Amino acid sequence: MNNNLTPDYKETILIVDDCPDNLHLLSGILSHAQYKVYLAPSGKLALKFMESNLPDLILLDIMMPQMDGYMVFEQLKNSEKTKDIPVIFISALQDMFDKVKAFSMGGSDYITKPFKEQEVLVRVENQLRIIRLSKQIIELNIVQERNRIAAEIHDSLAQAFTGIILHLGAAERAIKKSPEQAISYLKNVRELAKNGLAEARRSVEALRPKLLEDVDLYTALNRIATQMSSHSQTRTVLDVMGTVYPLPLEVENNLLRIGQEAVTNAFKYAKAGTINIELIYEAKHFTLRVKDNGQGFDLESPCFQNGFGFLGMKERADRIDAELTIASEVGGGTEIKVFVKL
Repeated sequence: MNNNLTPDYKETILIVDDCPDNLHLLSGILSHAQYKVYLAPSGKLALKFMESNLPDLILLDIMMPQMDGYMVFEQLKNSEKTKDIPVIFISALQDMFDKVKAFSMGGSDYITKPFKEQEVLVRVENQLRIIRLSKQIIELNIVQERNRIAAEIHDSLAQAFTGIILHLGAAERAIKKSPEQAISYLKNVRELAKNGLAEARRSVEALRPKLLEDVDLYTALNRIATQMSSHSQTRTVLDVMGTVYPLPLEVENNLLRIGQEAVTNAFKYAKAGTINIELIYEAKHFTLRVKDNGQGFDLESPCFQNGFGFLGMKERADRIDAELTIASEVGGGTEIKVFVKL
């Protein structure tokens, strides 16, 4: 089946019927509607044809000699290549038992003879429309999954590399005056590199973030803040307000990544003296807030609007139906808040 439908593409239909008149009639109806039509006068020839050609839709007669439509259908469904091709049964039989059998086996639709042109076209187009929509959904899911993995890799590696760069800078400054301190910084670099590599691998494998495997959200954010602040004069304050309760796994994972991005950006760009991280637990909603007293930035700047970090945070907030707000002004610090209704 063709997976790249374009406006000029017309789906292919295989008609399987032992009656030449029926083949001629159905071929004329569908060819006139601009479909690409193939004909098979027996079940065996139809199966042979599909060894090298996969149609988008099959019209399959039930009453055929040697191999009837039900036998052909069973072979189609037992093959990995053809099991997903929709089949419309066609027959002069109008008994309810035959229709029930056709649908119970997995048939997509049923058309009875004598054929009515408008009915044939409507039923065929209905099945092909379902195929198109299914392909669109699959393609959309693929794009979303790619974006999710890209965001996972960015979130994990950005924090690790930022920490590595800052620790290496601190080690370079301390190497002459305090070699022992420089060695300590280099040990932190090694640990950050290890964690970053592990996180990247786990992100690609679409596994749960390592930081939340055995700890809660507070501990994970505190670990990130501690790692980032060990090399600088910036002070981090982590507060919990309200009674702590477990959040859904998907919510907690995405909140961690948003908080990680916010904290990383504050250390990397804000030049702040203090970074406040707040986890606010209330009865019907939860709020994560990361606020710094740094240099701030212009929210209208292209660097902010088109930045991957900001887009990643927004996508993660949307994924858990959370409200993300970012407030900042030049010289006035920055506040990032995520509000989740429970």
